Amino acid sequence: MSNQKQIYYAKNLSDIFYQLKSVAGLEIVGGCTQQRILPENSLCIRNVPELSFCEKHERHFDFGPETTLSEILNIDPAKLPSAFFEAVKSVANANIRNIATLAGNICAKDRRYTLFAPLLALDTKLEIKSETESHIIPITKFDSIPEGFILSKIILPLEDWEVSVFRRLGPSHIITEQSASFVFLANTLKGQLANLRIAFSGPFSLRSRLLENKLLGAHLPLSDSNIADLIDEASKQFDEKQGDKNICPILKTQFLNLLKYSLEQLT
Repeated sequence: MSNQKQIYYAKNLSDIFYQLKSVAGLEIVGGCTQQRILPENSLCIRNVPELSFCEKHERHFDFGPETTLSEILNIDPAKLPSAFFEAVKSVANANIRNIATLAGNICAKDRRYTLFAPLLALDTKLEIKSETESHIIPITKFDSIPEGFILSKIILPLEDWEVSVFRRLGPSHIITEQSASFVFLANTLKGQLANLRIAFSGPFSLRSRLLENKLLGAHLPLSDSNIADLIDEASKQFDEKQGDKNICPILKTQFLNLLKYSLEQLT
């Protein structure tokens, strides 16, 4: 038997769904910047025009899943949430960003890559589509693309944040076991904390409403005891999400240190 891998190409959405039905075990691929080994049967959707677009609306931005990171960086930074733009800018180098797509960051099977934390913090929604139906799901509920469906749209809310912190952890330009990303967003109102978003992505993703709601309404600047309480709760949430995963211990330390730093920025 031949061990040669088969690569198929789709020209449009109809072509995608036809080939998914026709070829057993077909896996969708795009820029392939994170894949070291191609599947036995792969369907390249990189050049499907219906999946590559950027559309600004009054309160959100719509992106096609095959939009490249370089295309996002060509948008005026003032039109995008700072944490998202900075995250895109931090990925690899210009040559890789010319190929890498939003879908590649979102749909990776082995870990949550750099853009997942800002998308999580910003309450992004994902549109998934099959040949006969479509659904919109919050990224907080996203695990993987169901069989027979494709990711068809990323809906990024546009909100203003007084405090916006993005940090990429680990070495630049490559993904290792020490790679992760952290996002902290906050708004204040009349000297009180009015809204808070905290997100982490790497070997797993973390965003907890319980954690975010713990300090809502607290007067600023936060007291040492307020910060210590939240750090303690964040440590418990991190351990819970980590479960029995064997991850680099420095990631938890960095997460908690970044959270403490971000909380201290609230005045």
